Amino acid sequence: MRMSNIGVRKEFHESGKYFRVAAILTIVSITAGIAGFIAMIFVFIAMGCLKRANYTLDNSSLHEFRSKYIRGFISRICGMVVLITGVVNLVFFFFFSTSFPFYISLYLPIILMISGLVLIYVGVAAEMKAWKNLKIFFENNFKMFPADISEEAIKGCDKLKTGTLLSSLWFLIIPAIIGFIYQVKGYFMLATLNKLSTYDAPESTELQASLPKPQPVNNLERKIKFCPNCGAKLSVLGKFCALCGSEIS
Repeated sequence: MRMSNIGVRKEFHESGKYFRVAAILTIVSITAGIAGFIAMIFVFIAMGCLKRANYTLDNSSLHEFRSKYIRGFISRICGMVVLITGVVNLVFFFFFSTSFPFYISLYLPIILMISGLVLIYVGVAAEMKAWKNLKIFFENNFKMFPADISEEAIKGCDKLKTGTLLSSLWFLIIPAIIGFIYQVKGYFMLATLNKLSTYDAPESTELQASLPKPQPVNNLERKIKFCPNCGAKLSVLGKFCALCGSEIS
């Protein structure tokens, strides 16, 4: 059964538009780092569209996608802050610190850096699970969308899941580049949701599917008459009124 709610169709259509913008900005981020941050904003806007669609759909996989992605994003941001703090403390220790014992000055930045890396990769794992949940949604609701859009969305989620992992290996140049390409391609694949028309009438609805088909009226029932003499109800089975005996023409 295809998507029947015009409001839901519109939200998926809009999310595709924002995923496309995110893909373009991700490419631009190669030369302008701020574009990568703006791309993330558009991803969150797209997720807002999916959230509104889920008010109607009430799908657990769609809900988990958004919640896990947000948790992953927060964990990665916190991890970056802690990691940078650790690096700054390490630099401060080697060049400026003389007021603290050696073991305190050295261990603190190392602990911070390790904690930051742990938070970052916990966030990476959560984001990968988020894309997996979105893939599950499209797989379980394949017939809700045109076949080509469902297939592209499923492949896009796979690309983004793999791209998230490879991009986290930033210290390995080749995997990081491949991960970047996968992420861009994944966003563009999800952007095919923009092909959904917001004006097409629904092909079918659950209510329409559950209603019995109208049955043809029996010809005998349509030919029921009344006796012109006594007014009794007649059928076409006889030529005389059963009540008064009058002949029926």
